[in-house]
Amino acid sequence: MAKRTNKRKNRAFTSVMAMMFVTLFTILAISLAAMSTTNVQMAQNHYGMAQAQVAAESGLQYAMLLIEDYDPPAAAWSPRNTVTQTEAEDTFGYFVSHVQTFLADSPLLNGAGTSYDSCTQTLQVPATGNISLNGNNNGFSLLFEFIPGTGSDPHIITVTSTGNNGNIERGVQITFPIRKNSEILEYAIASRGRMWITGDSTIEGDVFSSWDRPEISPYNMTADSKVLGTVNTVLSRENIEDYHYGYDSYQMETLDADGNPIYDEDGDRVVSPEDELQGEHEGVNYDQPYENMPGMDISDYDTDDYNNSLTTIPSSSQTEVEFFPHKPGYYDYPKTGTPTSTSCRKLYRHVYENQTFTDTLLPDNRNALFRNCTFNGKFYVDCYKSGSTGYNNVRFEDCTFNGPIITDVPQIFKWMYNTLYFTGTADFNNTDMAEATILAPHFNVNLGNTAEVEVGGGSELTGAIVGGIVDVRGNASIKGTIISMCDTTQWSSGYVTNIGFASDGGSESSALDPEDDVGVITINPDPEKMLPSGIKTPIVIGDAYGNTYVEL
Repeated sequence: MAKRTNKRKNRAFTSVMAMMFVTLFTILAISLAAMSTTNVQMAQNHYGMAQAQVAAESGLQYAMLLIEDYDPPAAAWSPRNTVTQTEAEDTFGYFVSHVQTFLADSPLLNGAGTSYDSCTQTLQVPATGNISLNGNNNGFSLLFEFIPGTGSDPHIITVTSTGNNGNIERGVQITFPIRKNSEILEYAIASRGRMWITGDSTIEGDVFSSWDRPEISPYNMTADSKVLGTVNTVLSRENIEDYHYGYDSYQMETLDADGNPIYDEDGDRVVSPEDELQGEHEGVNYDQPYENMPGMDISDYDTDDYNNSLTTIPSSSQTEVEFFPHKPGYYDYPKTGTPTSTSCRKLYRHVYENQTFTDTLLPDNRNALFRNCTFNGKFYVDCYKSGSTGYNNVRFEDCTFNGPIITDVPQIFKWMYNTLYFTGTADFNNTDMAEATILAPHFNVNLGNTAEVEVGGGSELTGAIVGGIVDVRGNASIKGTIISMCDTTQWSSGYVTNIGFASDGGSESSALDPEDDVGVITINPDPEKMLPSGIKTPIVIGDAYGNTYVEL
């Protein structure tokens, strides 16, 4: 009886344990199934978030495409170097019109169109829904918002791109400034003519020439000069090679059969005797686009606003006869021939010595000579805009400039007539206008003497140096951009922008001779500076501020 009782008890205990294990395994199975479902859902969520993020980033790229494709209308060009709120609001309006026209009847919007709210100054693309990506369950929408600047902060456009995957949304945002086009300041030298770089000259940036006559090289650089940047030309390599085997053959640089630079065992670029670029440089960019870069055409200039509240300099009873160009070291002797020679101009200069001028205007036909004078504030040189009469060939000897030199805008370039000629020591301390030291469109600007440099003579300039043709000789340090804006392709041989070559101000009548290269010249551009007022450039939507990117 006891044995039978124990067996029944054992069977009961075993049954209970079996039921417990069955229940436990059932719970574990249910838990594992639930965890699996949760993991699948989490994976789907992560995938959806990733897809929404990708969609938002794609939307941001598309917004950048819309901005890059925006071309400011003529009404958006301004001669001022700052952008007013009204101009910025108008620019946003022009951009809205551009987007609406660009996307009119576009299948991307699936008939939704765009929505512009002039009160909040926002543009929604599309008006409702999303732009679908590849027909999938994910897409994006864009919100462009104009935000006026305050104080020194610029006016901006904020772009918010919202990406979605089903019910999951992700947002990214970035900001674009509304500013004046100042791309020309990215170059150390920008010229519409040929360019000579000689002697102990160091160009700490890129150079650009729009000279488009392939029969003559746009650049000549001697072995002792340096361009610590790229050399840019509108000519293609094929244009130049067409003349390489001709009568006037030349080549810019030595290249292999594939068009790549050749380097020696020390890693130095191989330079051949026939190369036009004998000095150090970081490569040539051929076939560069040139679509009337703002600041390179006479129609871009209007300096009339500077000619306000200025005191007119009276005529001087003291006069001297000089010639331009002249024999080296002798201003009163013509360069060639007799005093009546057409190769130089006889000038009856009004002479001003040891005087100080503040916010003054020099009338046309004065052809003044300033000796040991100081100029405070703005100094404006007048001339006839037509360029037919009323010229001003002005020489400054050992003068100090505490402000900018600005000229009227002659429509015709005559290098012996409208000239700014700096000799001796030119001391520039421009505290009046940081954007430019010399703003002289279609004037022949000569910094330094021809063929001679006085001991201790030199020039230090900041900001833009604008001239029809700019020559820099002797000792000079320029922290800004040189702009030679006169198109010299109209002349058979062409005048040159001259950096370092000391002979003959303005033309290429003399062959390059290293013995004429005297002095030390450095040019260092500052792309962060504004263009000076007086240069009409379009108001554009600039590159995005990288530090404004955020994920929402």
